[in-house]
Amino acid sequence: MNTPITIGISACLFGQNTRYDGGNRHEPLLIAALSQVVTLVPLCPEAECGLGIPREPMQLEGDSENPRLMTITTRRDLTGQMQTWATQRLETLTGKGIGGLILKARSPSCGKRVAVQGEGEGGYSPGLFARLAMKRFPCLTIADEEELRDPTKLADFLARLPRGAAPSR
Repeated sequence: MNTPITIGISACLFGQNTRYDGGNRHEPLLIAALSQVVTLVPLCPEAECGLGIPREPMQLEGDSENPRLMTITTRRDLTGQMQTWATQRLETLTGKGIGGLILKARSPSCGKRVAVQGEGEGGYSPGLFARLAMKRFPCLTIADEEELRDPTKLADFLARLPRGAAPSR
């Protein structure tokens, strides 16, 4: 019997109230489909690194190659705090044998493609946690909920997981 592959998933997608406004972005259809074939491990970079719930909204700013995580109103730079936590958390995920990540689209910590505010044209960058995950695990299968709403992309995501976690057809 195969042990299901473990997937890290943004806690807000899992239905946990971890967003900056105290809410969530529960994706019940995605969770139901995934739970049949993988083990889901919720994570929330912003809450877990100590930013609290609720919390001030944040955005990426500056250079799209090395953006800063800044609070919008009080202008606190949270980059170092997030990077320190993310480095440690990614190490613990290594011990759990994480086979993929499903992250919240457009989140300044989790998004795969996030607008970077700043002088000039700005640009796009992965969120800070997503960036570090991609660097630490360059072959890891990573997607966001918006991609996985497409059944074809969901099937492709599952097929790319290690040890054949995709359902048999």
